[in-house]
Amino acid sequence: MNATPSFTEMLGMYSGLEDVTPRIISLSDDDLDSPKRINQQLAEGVQRGQLWLADYHDNSLYVLIAQVNDDPRMATVIPLSTDMRAETSDSLVISDTPLEKPMLAWPKLATVIPVRCLYKPLKEFSASVTRAIVDNNLRGAGSRSGIRRGTTHIIPDNVQWETREDALAVLVQWHADCFNLPKLHGDAQVEYGTDKNLAAYTQALQTELRLSPAQRIAISRGTLQLTEEQRQQMAAAGFPSQPQAQTVIGDDYLIMAEQPQWREAADALEQTHQGDPRVQLAHKAQFELAARVSGHGQQAIEGALQKAAEIALDEAADAHEK
Repeated sequence: MNATPSFTEMLGMYSGLEDVTPRIISLSDDDLDSPKRINQQLAEGVQRGQLWLADYHDNSLYVLIAQVNDDPRMATVIPLSTDMRAETSDSLVISDTPLEKPMLAWPKLATVIPVRCLYKPLKEFSASVTRAIVDNNLRGAGSRSGIRRGTTHIIPDNVQWETREDALAVLVQWHADCFNLPKLHGDAQVEYGTDKNLAAYTQALQTELRLSPAQRIAISRGTLQLTEEQRQQMAAAGFPSQPQAQTVIGDDYLIMAEQPQWREAADALEQTHQGDPRVQLAHKAQFELAARVSGHGQQAIEGALQKAAEIALDEAADAHEK
């Protein structure tokens, strides 16, 4: 029997390691954690067959995108798990997955959730495997698909059913958030519903207070406030309060702002506690940045949102440093 080495001998085993040059192993572009791959899939948008880590309201789940709904702010998803102890009779066991490890899926728990719940894209299943899971039908999957129907095993503490029911509870909570999404306006384009007194008020800012165009614009946007003396002057001129311009955020901006591509910026804005962060992004993109972006249609909208997201992240970083 070999004697256990002493502490000094063990240290000697590692002597000379300081002379060894460490070798940094970089991630391949196809690695699950590769920033390049993640950004590329985020830019492609939410699509059928993708595997995502969803994380929202302090809960997380693996989900398969079964379909993107007519309203692209929502998608039908199927929950999955890597805990193979959770196998149940209504689950599918999938051996070949984007995670390169077996997973369980519960097709009968398919639920519509907001795509804002999606956090990290994890590649995608093949078309045949996706179809088998979504349809809960293995006939067209092929013998090499690596999918089989699950069976319920007797496990202490009912771990399998607990995992399944936990997933269902999370999905129900996320589904409820679908009803809190900002209302779309159908065919309505970018519109401005303006208080009839706003034009007269703006004119009075010039005639009564002698404010410059830049000052008048700043007041209308709320970035500059009148002094008490100026408010009294405006009240004497017939404007005791400032008329408000009502703006309607375009549907295209609201839809684009919900996409997981802007999740990091939305999370940063959420810390300001100033309302729905996705609406903040959409509003900033449409009314402050759209005119500065080149291109047309979706390209211009995405460009404006990209700038809005960058500003939100920069402001969050500055606030953190302070």
